[in-house]
Amino acid sequence: MLTVEGKKFDWKNIPLIQCVEGNAKDTYATAKVYVKLSEEVRQKGLEKLYEKLIAPLTVAFRDMEFEGLLIDEDKLNELDIELQEKMKLADVALREAAGLEDGSNLNSTNQLVKIIYSFEKNDDGEWIQVEDFGLGLYPFEFTKKGAPSTNEETLTKVKAMVEEEFTARGLKLEG
Repeated sequence: MLTVEGKKFDWKNIPLIQCVEGNAKDTYATAKVYVKLSEEVRQKGLEKLYEKLIAPLTVAFRDMEFEGLLIDEDKLNELDIELQEKMKLADVALREAAGLEDGSNLNSTNQLVKIIYSFEKNDDGEWIQVEDFGLGLYPFEFTKKGAPSTNEETLTKVKAMVEEEFTARGLKLEG
């Protein structure tokens, strides 16, 4: 049963004209997306990937949509517990490495910036250490507004830098 604007209705009770208009809009939007995406696929030289892998998988995706997936709930719960434990260990390790208190919110962008980048530019454009904790890195990527970046790509680079430093010092990373 579909709910729109708080009202429940069944597709069989929708007037035919509304179904026709809705389907026409869906078809038009799908055609526009197809033209745009097929052009991008061609420009990037990904036609073979699409034809050999993605297109054949659409049948499997369709079947999954209509039939659903069998999920082993016990295994899912086991993985959840395992991942929660790994997240707690990573949280503790990061807090210890950065010298953070337990009350710090690692989901806060501002606090994450302070943890990763312990430096900022002063009025003279010189880098100065502003905190006595954190990883002590200089910001190397910035947002459009000029703030140090904490997007996924940047965090991946930070991770690689930390791993490289650990390796250079002959230290072993856990996990």
